[in-house]
Amino acid sequence: MTPLDSRNYTVGWICALPVEMAAATAMLDEEHGKPTQQDSHDKYTYTLGKIGQHNVVIACLPDGVVGTTSAAALGVQMRSSFRCIRFGLMIGVGGGVPSRLHDIRLGDVVVSKPRGTSSGVIQYDYGKAVENGQLIMDGSLNKPPKTLLTAMSSLEADHLRRGNGISGHISKMLYKHPHMQQHFKHQGPENDILYAADYKHATGPHCVQCDPKQQIIRAPRISLNPAIFYGTIGSGNQVMKDGITRDKLASEKDILCFEMEAAGLMDHFPCLVIRGICDYADSHKNKRWQEYAAATAAAYAKELLCTIPASYDDDEDLWMIDGLRARSNTGSSIGSGSSLSRRPTIALENINMDALPSSVFELSSRLYAKEDISLASLIPDRRYPNQDALAEIQLEEWKDYSVSIDRNFSDFVKSNAKSNSSFKRALSKIFLSPTVKEVGGDVQILAEESRVYMMRQPREIFKQLSGRQSVRDWLTDYYVNSDEDIYFIVGYRTLVNAQFVATDLKVNQKARQSRSHPGPRENYRYETTGERIYAICFRRVSITSLRNGTPGSMLDSTNYWKTFTEDRGMDMDTEEEILSADLEEEDDLEEEAFGITTGGPDDSELELVV
Repeated sequence: MTPLDSRNYTVGWICALPVEMAAATAMLDEEHGKPTQQDSHDKYTYTLGKIGQHNVVIACLPDGVVGTTSAAALGVQMRSSFRCIRFGLMIGVGGGVPSRLHDIRLGDVVVSKPRGTSSGVIQYDYGKAVENGQLIMDGSLNKPPKTLLTAMSSLEADHLRRGNGISGHISKMLYKHPHMQQHFKHQGPENDILYAADYKHATGPHCVQCDPKQQIIRAPRISLNPAIFYGTIGSGNQVMKDGITRDKLASEKDILCFEMEAAGLMDHFPCLVIRGICDYADSHKNKRWQEYAAATAAAYAKELLCTIPASYDDDEDLWMIDGLRARSNTGSSIGSGSSLSRRPTIALENINMDALPSSVFELSSRLYAKEDISLASLIPDRRYPNQDALAEIQLEEWKDYSVSIDRNFSDFVKSNAKSNSSFKRALSKIFLSPTVKEVGGDVQILAEESRVYMMRQPREIFKQLSGRQSVRDWLTDYYVNSDEDIYFIVGYRTLVNAQFVATDLKVNQKARQSRSHPGPRENYRYETTGERIYAICFRRVSITSLRNGTPGSMLDSTNYWKTFTEDRGMDMDTEEEILSADLEEEDDLEEEAFGITTGGPDDSELELVV
């Protein structure tokens, strides 16, 4: 079968060794060959195919190149070349940690499973040493996408009822690829030998000369079908091949398996890590079980993918946004979607403006440098939030406002003639030059990071500001001399080092004749450096005049103050006016503006207001 367009591939599968790549490709239900086109900067080789309902792109690290950094580079490049990847899988072999609690054998499978604050993968050689010599791990890695964790739980429950199908998948693979039968089959329980942790390997590539008295005798298993273990995987830049160090780290961090790539991948390519056990991470390492272990890991990955439904369909009113689902205004809101790094669901629909959720971010008309717009600033004209603003207070992060970060942000907007194109037009207005009239084709938004800044208690901070004489004078001046509304910035969304890539541009004749501008069917790429604001959350400021019967106690409140109003035809010697300023309860969105709304305290669901 010929390769599909790169945008049709939604699963990224990364291997470190050729034997792992061989097992992965042999598990494909369909083989699509190699990509017909590839970015000139992308030096990796990809194999394309399909498992279940998912189109899969498989890549292997260059021969002889291993470690966390190398895996990270491959993950970043794969996501750059295949923009619609929903989630990733890191599949291969690892060194098991056998214990009384976990009777891990060669050929078994270990799957990374988050516990508490742990992502299921820890980098055991990265941290800081303390006085007793213990290594304290710094920071934490991203957890796998919820889509994978949900599927993993479902598969685990299914295996408890019916057993796993790993041996069956391997049998089918060997029947389909008879050349693999010698090395990719089970190597026999007699060749699965575990030595005492403190017993060092003798000499030679095998354990022929090792003392048999140092072997750990374990009860034979009833079946040769591999067992599956879920827990923490230890990742580092050097091979673990010492039994004592293995057991020490395993007991401290509850590690079931050691490997060399996953820690570098998790923050750049959030994924599930699956390892077939090929040795016991001690000095008795050999490669006899590598092929079979690679096959068991690949077989588990296939079972997992077959439990996950495809995230898209062929409905003409459906857009695909890098794993996000977005319908036109004839559809309804879709629920929370899957993500690589907490990606939300975006639904395009006509929404009752009186029933909006509490956080509305209005798409700006351009990208603003973050330093040009401040949280807690007062804005006289929301069209120009960087002009004539009053910023009187410096907020403290975490205390006064929260920041959520989505790393390696990549949204792909695919539309057709029957789709509602409001969202695409709004994004085009932000990114494209005035010479561009319209974008007729597909759109991609890329960024190193997408960030959401949100004030925690905007009304309290506004009341504090209202107690400052400079703020009162500013509010009074606009109240007296202008009929326009005033706004308070309570949040904004940003992109770091963003790119906008569009096709099928419709430009005016002068632009079309310019060499510096692409033609109507060419790609257009706009890049910006630094952190740029693309959407802002406003609250309207309500100013009320109180003249008669105002209790004096009100003036003790910071958001009430006296003012003279001779500009309104009053005698300042005889008439005073008391002004009250407060924020309206709901975030404000102009009637014809494009806005992104968030539902829930963790911003886990988004809607686009059109």
